[in-house]
Amino acid sequence: MLTVGLYGIKDTTQGGRPTYTHDHNVAFMREGRVIDVVALERITRRKHDNRLDEYIAEVLRERVGDEPVRFVSVNAFVGDGFQSADGSLRIEPTGPVGISATPVPARVRWYPGGLHPRAAAGWALCHEFAHVASLLPFVGRFEPNSLLVHIDGGASDSACSAWWWDGSEARLVEASWDRLKVPVNNFNTSPIARMALGLGPEEHLAMPGKFMGFAGHGRVVPFLRAFLEEHSFFLDQPEDRVRVLLRAAFGSEPPFADLAATIQAHFEDEVMAAILGWQEVTGAAHLYYAGGAALNIPTNARIEASARFRSVHVPPCTNDTGLGLGAAAWIEYVERGEVEVNGPFLARGEGGEVSLAHVDEIADRLAAGEVFGLCNGDAEVGPRALGHRSIVARPDDIALRKRVSETIKGREAYRPVAPMILDEVARQAFGSDVAASPLAALMLGAWCLQPGWEGWFKGVLHADGSLRAQVVRDDPFVEALLGRLWHKHGVAGLINTSFNGPGEPIVHTKADAIDSARRLGLDGVVLDGSLHRP
Repeated sequence: MLTVGLYGIKDTTQGGRPTYTHDHNVAFMREGRVIDVVALERITRRKHDNRLDEYIAEVLRERVGDEPVRFVSVNAFVGDGFQSADGSLRIEPTGPVGISATPVPARVRWYPGGLHPRAAAGWALCHEFAHVASLLPFVGRFEPNSLLVHIDGGASDSACSAWWWDGSEARLVEASWDRLKVPVNNFNTSPIARMALGLGPEEHLAMPGKFMGFAGHGRVVPFLRAFLEEHSFFLDQPEDRVRVLLRAAFGSEPPFADLAATIQAHFEDEVMAAILGWQEVTGAAHLYYAGGAALNIPTNARIEASARFRSVHVPPCTNDTGLGLGAAAWIEYVERGEVEVNGPFLARGEGGEVSLAHVDEIADRLAAGEVFGLCNGDAEVGPRALGHRSIVARPDDIALRKRVSETIKGREAYRPVAPMILDEVARQAFGSDVAASPLAALMLGAWCLQPGWEGWFKGVLHADGSLRAQVVRDDPFVEALLGRLWHKHGVAGLINTSFNGPGEPIVHTKADAIDSARRLGLDGVVLDGSLHRP
């Protein structure tokens, strides 16, 4: 039996950009194993693509054989049902899709060959719990006495939800639109954030990551927090009016960096208060946390450092890119009691076995200051590259970091750049707790270095003194490469940024990689371990 989870609720677009729903995706599982995860943007090459209705027939045709099939569709606040553009697939829930871990049965009308229908079972799962369930392929099962949390800009009927998992049942603790509305909206609709970053309202999907990075350049100021709270963070006011009010209060140049740092601190405080409050109510020992808000990595690290949970888990596809996977995984998990544990490389491409034959040459050239793109094996799921679709360079050179981030990638100077490091380096540079953190394996936390290690990472040390490192595990090629750099050249890690240009999705195929490497001006591109000229 093949389980197909999909997130493809149709939405309008403005100027070619998604209005509300975005990052459409499809996941395929069988007998508890992930077969493939398809992020629509990776195959169409349109960032945040929300046109799954136009491509679902092609995606299914290339991946579905003659075996029995069941569909699980994820809803959103704009709708519950899914219909392909050509009418060949319709998934219609038989009732309302409320906030529940129980999938709603759905009628499936599927005509893959045209006139002849094909039988298939179907369900619809709420957006909230699909986020939570996207953790399952990376942890196998939820530990008993766990807190399951989703925080997002907007799911189906809430912006945050919390569930207590007793080992066999997920019990809803709270779901709310309002509880975290202000801190979340400060990162996607705030006129202050748009003014500080120079973004338009249509660029709301780029705002959270940029604003989080920008906040690291400022100071948390109690007066500014009081000022922002007095004005309800200006969320309901037009940008022109906000500009006038800020100038009246601060002069021609408001302290945007300090405002950003203060807003970031408010976000951390409010999310922490909510999660720890739910923990007090349930007594949960473990935290499984997903949704777009879980990409705010200083908050993740702060939750982990609170020591209120024995373990803290966030999936690599914590935003909407993981919804199809969460839907498929939940059906498989309910049926089987567990699913296979995976690393993040679930987007199947052309990748075969990755050769280690050229590791020494690649390490020598990286140590000499060259910049390479990596396109090895299967691709990462989620918005962050973790070594298979990455641009890499040594992390101890400020000029090299500027070349990678600002010249090659076209990123703003205020945005942080993350390194990837070996476990043995992490234990020395951060300590054993960080090295063993599940967050560190997926570049989902931020930590401070031990004294004396700053010089090894001066190219990637953020303005706030944090390092947003990925500790590499179970990746033979990258571990071998990092090992050569550390033991032969004294280079403690590598800059790791996603392999794509401005406004582009991460590369998926080897052809994508060669084309992007040429356009971006990389010194070389590594394809399944072999070094090539762009």
